[in-house]
Amino acid sequence: MAAPKLIAVKEFCLHHQVKTDLILEMYSHEMLELVWIKRTVYIPEKNLPQLEKMIRLHRDLQLNLEGIQTVLQLLHSLEKKEAELQKLHNLLEFYTAV
Repeated sequence: MAAPKLIAVKEFCLHHQVKTDLILEMYSHEMLELVWIKRTVYIPEKNLPQLEKMIRLHRDLQLNLEGIQTVLQLLHSLEKKEAELQKLHNLLEFYTAV
């Protein structure tokens, strides 16, 4: 099994111009997975899209962590409803084509 790719939190924060405290706070609120190797903190590469979305919500909409969690939960719920709607649409297409 291949080792997961990791990005150092310091590098991520420099690139995205955010404070490391924000990332650590997201971790403490269980919004983000981090990996500690020796004294360095890393972000698994698979979590980057979600983290970047959270950073944009924080920066662009000036949301606090609770606001970010709420928006992410609403987006997740919306995605589930859209998938359910698509499934029902496909069933309707199937039965009306007969």
